[in-house]
Parts: sequence; structure tokens; C-alpha cells
Amino acid sequence: MNILYVSEGYFCEGEVGKDWQLNMQYGKILLTDQEISLVKKSKISLTEIGTSVDDFHKDYQIPLTKVKKAYSFKQRKIYTVIIETRDGYIFSLTMADDKSHGKKKSVELSELINAAIINS
Repeated sequence: MNILYVSEGYFCEGEVGKDWQLNMQYGKILLTDQEISLVKKSKISLTEIGTSVDDFHKDYQIPLTKVKKAYSFKQRKIYTVIIETRDGYIFSLTMADDKSHGKKKSVELSELINAAIINS
């Protein structure tokens, strides 16, 4: 399994709403030659001893064989990557933050996903 892209960002199933930072999960977006993994940071307990700050778990795993298409889309001020699956699900991803609207990264990621779909 080759890693094609890794970034921190926001993601959710469905379309992004007005308060995108509150409605989306924050974590890592990982694209390999086999799947797209959306990995969120686990909740950290302040009372447990030895809790890791980098405790992640996979929220969504989308095999590339199930992806119909991916494209960059501007919603209000932020740019998102919309992933449509063959079974009718939609996922939204963004690498936007307080300083950037995520345009460059969303275009790059959508192109990489589409190239990976063709190669899979």
C-alpha cells in the first residue's frame, strides 16, 4: 500500500453546512493507492494516566473501487473536496483553516483522488 497524500483537515459525511468547523470532524486525511481514510483524533481523557495525544482511529475508510468521482467545490468562502461513491454517499473534505480557504490543497487532492481511481 503506497501513501499518495497525507494532510490534516476537516471531513464529514454529506455536504458541509454553514458552521463547517463545528459540523465536521478534525483529523488526518490519508490517500493510498487502495483507499481514502478519514482518521479523527480520539477524545483525550484528562484524568487517565498515559493517554496519548496522538491517539487516532479511522472514522471512514473509502475503497477507491467504490469512489465514483471527486471534485473541488467552493462552498461560501471555503473550498472542499466532494467525494461521491458508487452507492450514493457523499463525503466532504477540506484543508481550510483560519488563514487559508483551502483552494490549492482541495484542487490538488481532488486531482490525486481521480488519478488514483483511474490507476486502481
